[in-house]
Amino acid sequence: MNNHLLWIAVLLPLIGAVFAYALGRRRARYALWGMLASSLAALIPLSVLLWQAANGQAGGWTSASLCAAGISLASDGFRALYAWLSALLWVVASVFSFSYFKGKENVPRFVFFSLLTLSAAVGLFLSDQLQTTVLFFEVMSLASYPWVAHSETKESLRAAQSYLWIAVIGGLCILMGMLLLPGELLAMRYSQGFAPETVPASSLMLPAVLMLVGFGAKAGAFPLHVWLPKAYPAAPAPATALLSAVLSKAGVFGVLLLSAHVMREVAAWHILIFWLGIATMLLGGVWALLSMNLIRVLAYSSMSQIGFILVGVGLYGMLSYHGGIAAQGLAAHMVNHSAFKMLLFLCAGVAVMRTGKRHLNDLRGFGRGKPLLHVIFLMGMLGIAGVPPFSGFASKSLLHESLTEYIHLLHGGAWLYTAAEWLFILAGGLTAAYMLKLYVCLFRERPEAEPAKTPYMTRASVIALSVLAVFPLLAGLFPSVFIGGIGRAGAEFLQTEARAVSYFSAENLLGAAESIGIGLLLYFAVVRGLLSEKTEGGRSYMNPVPARVNLEDMLYRPVLKMLTAMAAWFSWAVSLLPETLAAWLRRALLHVRAWRVPMPGGNRFTYAVGDLMNGCVSMLNKTILKNRPATVDFSVALAAGNEELGRSMKRLKRSLSYSLLLFCIGLFGLLVYLIFFK
Repeated sequence: MNNHLLWIAVLLPLIGAVFAYALGRRRARYALWGMLASSLAALIPLSVLLWQAANGQAGGWTSASLCAAGISLASDGFRALYAWLSALLWVVASVFSFSYFKGKENVPRFVFFSLLTLSAAVGLFLSDQLQTTVLFFEVMSLASYPWVAHSETKESLRAAQSYLWIAVIGGLCILMGMLLLPGELLAMRYSQGFAPETVPASSLMLPAVLMLVGFGAKAGAFPLHVWLPKAYPAAPAPATALLSAVLSKAGVFGVLLLSAHVMREVAAWHILIFWLGIATMLLGGVWALLSMNLIRVLAYSSMSQIGFILVGVGLYGMLSYHGGIAAQGLAAHMVNHSAFKMLLFLCAGVAVMRTGKRHLNDLRGFGRGKPLLHVIFLMGMLGIAGVPPFSGFASKSLLHESLTEYIHLLHGGAWLYTAAEWLFILAGGLTAAYMLKLYVCLFRERPEAEPAKTPYMTRASVIALSVLAVFPLLAGLFPSVFIGGIGRAGAEFLQTEARAVSYFSAENLLGAAESIGIGLLLYFAVVRGLLSEKTEGGRSYMNPVPARVNLEDMLYRPVLKMLTAMAAWFSWAVSLLPETLAAWLRRALLHVRAWRVPMPGGNRFTYAVGDLMNGCVSMLNKTILKNRPATVDFSVALAAGNEELGRSMKRLKRSLSYSLLLFCIGLFGLLVYLIFFK
């Protein structure tokens, strides 16, 4: 029986986007009211779906009339929980937007694409079929692009270009992976279980890895994380919070459904995800420790915490039917990270909104005299650092416990995973170190000038953030109720059983103490010892990594430029074929020589190669063709080609973002065609 609340929850933000944009054309504040009302409206059916799932009444909805394979939605505990949490966080971001966007431009556009993204995110988390998941995933990627480009500055447009590049490449990889999957997997619904045993593992690895590129890039996993430290600072604070809290989990959701429903019996896949998580977790923590831009630190922090979740996803598959604790840990840490990053990014948004600065040297002591902001930031900081008794400690303890369980089950090669355990603890220490760096800078350092006593948040924003800030402490004090409840909610989707856990065991407390101790050591040795120095006004923070030292500028962009240049040369060569053929036929049949054109501007290379080719043709004419007159001056031809290539490259660079956007729309259109009409 179809549960119509599923499609209503997806459709309400979509309808609200149109009305909110229309209202915003009259007055920008009306658009924000429309965003808040639409988010609250979507929260109502999602709350009912969550209540139904908690009572074992999870339903589904399928429409075969929309496409050949049908669009399928379902609301088991985990999917209903994350769709509900997405709408709730959108409500918080909507409330905060009233103060953030006061006096700013392009508010109706931001609201329209925000609600479109909410609709796609809800559809993604409620999807019950791979085709439905990918369809909503691509809509979400395209709709969130204007967030990054919102301010339309040079930096934001470059960040948006990177975001779009990754979205296009990831979308193409997902599409190729889908087309390579066996047909029975495309038609399979998640609520029916994982891939049938008749499908050989050898036929699954390549398409799964291709899809991992797309989903992993959206999650911010290494090495396709390059968009993340640029897009987060460029986007408005409410959008940045949602990018980290919700959209990164959309990528994790894609990886998770591959692990749970497609690659469940493929051991190599789970090992790949585990070590990818280790690399992401560790490198994100190191870059966060070295960065001195407030938003970039939190961006790399998101990358590191996604690494923790991916470690849990890998362990869940590696432990197979013993993976109940890993499943609980990854589900709980997903929810925890969404709440923590909503608090931290919106607190950072307050600082950026009031000062217009992002570097820690410009934000020293900003939080002094702001007790509410202090408490809200502290809740997020202690939660994400895994300090007992906050909820981050509970979820990280579950992940650590599942890793030690896997080590105990190994008969050989345990030393490798013992090293991974120490890297896990080190990554926890890095988290404590970089969060302590932010806390001391914002709330303990003395500012150069005493800040004015003015309101820094609206009353509604304070209420919304204060309510959300209660979660880390409340869930940490009663982990069996909240963390255990999240684990029980995810049991059906992850096809495992929730297990009773002793959260405050001596082993878990010792692991947390080791991470905190390493964090304190790293803070005093690295942050206060190497990366800062004492000055008259407090401490001056130094950034040891130049801005251009990153994978995008050092590797990805040069490779893409090289491929673009090769494509331009190839296109130029192909475009010359008809003209060359026509000129040859004209000379051969009509004996008409080509008109000489003025010498175009070439360079030394074109003239040298052209003269060499002219000389070769001249020798050929004298020895073989008996002094037949030459009809082509290669110096002229190569110089003309060089000029045309230069003009083409300039046009290409000027229109690259526009072309990428059109390409993304074309990719989405192709996906719709393949799903709906093929």
